[in-house]
Amino acid sequence: MRIRGETEDKGKITVRRLFTSKFIKKMNTLLKVYSHSHNTEATYRELMNLKPLIRNQGEESLFELNRASLLYDMKKYKEAAEVIMQIEPLNPEFDAKCAIVRTKILDSWL
Repeated sequence: MRIRGETEDKGKITVRRLFTSKFIKKMNTLLKVYSHSHNTEATYRELMNLKPLIRNQGEESLFELNRASLLYDMKKYKEAAEVIMQIEPLNPEFDAKCAIVRTKILDSWL
């Protein structure tokens, strides 16, 4: 009997990863709630609680981008600028998003 998502490969059963990481799922839910509640401080605290779930550089960069955005929303421009400047390049699409946020933060801080 096969479980949904399993494939058979030369006698071995391998399970395909059907879902994204636990970190991404929880972060998406958190940001969806934030879009309705606009409670920046509580969202920031919850985001910081997700840090132990980070498994790779992409998740780390996304975490830092959202962290910088929340700091910006809390009008903590200097902290937001420090965070956004520490994000390392990842890929062209993500880097473009970072550039937009970086410009917005630095314009407010300077």
